[in-house]
Amino acid sequence: MNTRPLFISTFCCIDHPLDTALETLASRTSHVEILSDGLHDLLVDSSPCSNYPLTYSVHAPCSEVNIAAVSECIRSTSILVLGDVLAISARIGAEHVVVHPGFSPYEQVRDRSYASLIRSLDTLVLLQEEHGVRVCIENMGSWECCHFRTPAFLPELTARGLGVTLDCGHARLNGNLEEFLAAGEFCHVHLHDNGGTIDDHLACGTGAINFSDTLQRLHPQATLVVETRELAAADQSISYLSSLIKGEK
Repeated sequence: MNTRPLFISTFCCIDHPLDTALETLASRTSHVEILSDGLHDLLVDSSPCSNYPLTYSVHAPCSEVNIAAVSECIRSTSILVLGDVLAISARIGAEHVVVHPGFSPYEQVRDRSYASLIRSLDTLVLLQEEHGVRVCIENMGSWECCHFRTPAFLPELTARGLGVTLDCGHARLNGNLEEFLAAGEFCHVHLHDNGGTIDDHLACGTGAINFSDTLQRLHPQATLVVETRELAAADQSISYLSSLIKGEK
């Protein structure tokens, strides 16, 4: 565990243009996960990516995308957007694209929403092969409307050859981080903290997650991305996690 690099998501700089965010993070890490939403939407402009000596992963847009939408029009449009994101991700050399599994705003149509999600996963397999970028579905937090909140969904992903992004903060909110860590190997990991009730995206080491144990149980080749809400929290997380990796705590 003593040589594991730590990377940073642009989420902590989401209020600034992408070029500014990348310039800020380039002095802190060699790899950045771009949250392709808002000011960092790669579908609007991906040109800043070539200005910095960074490697990238991409978090697909989630504010206006729902691959589990009951409406076929919304679901299919969401898939078209993700196809465009995967194409751009391939052009900038990204190895992973993180995708949210979608949600059902009404419990009464949850079964239909789940069926939509399964159809979308099958299409994402084809898009993953077409663009040569690994699609990694992220486990969600404690919002009742969301799919994929427990490890029980993992077989649907592994059977299709899709990757998984383990979000440690989300798993902590659902009280099943231990179950996720025991369930399988993850190619991509989001690291942030919380107190167990709100998805705060706090600095690692300031909440309820035992990161010393968590780091030791992650696959040695997993991409470790700090995903905090604030830049200062990202810096604090890198310092804290680095000390754990070096065995100083």
